[in-house]
Amino acid sequence: MERDILLERLEKKLAEKEKEVEELRKMLSSKALEDLKNELREEFKKDLKAIEAKVAELSKSVEALMNEVLFIKSEIKSYEKKETEIVDIPLEKEESEIEVAEKKEEKRYELDDDEIIIVD
Repeated sequence: MERDILLERLEKKLAEKEKEVEELRKMLSSKALEDLKNELREEFKKDLKAIEAKVAELSKSVEALMNEVLFIKSEIKSYEKKETEIVDIPLEKEESEIEVAEKKEEKRYELDDDEIIIVD
């Protein structure tokens, strides 16, 4: 009988110890899970900062390229405007010179009613 009582006490202690072990496992797994979550969170933050830095760098590069494109575009427009002005000026002079020459020719062959041409 004493033996049965001793066995019962030992079984109760064993059951208590098993419960404690199970609780410790749960605590360890939840602690390990929290540690893993924190570690992943830190890695994510670090990666996010690296990505943000790259985006900022790329944004600056794009801005610099856009400024360069706008500068080149304005230079091209300026060049085209100068080229147009240079080309337009001679054309206008040539046209006016041609018109003057044509008017002189017309005057040469035009006869006024008062003029008489005598041919021998």
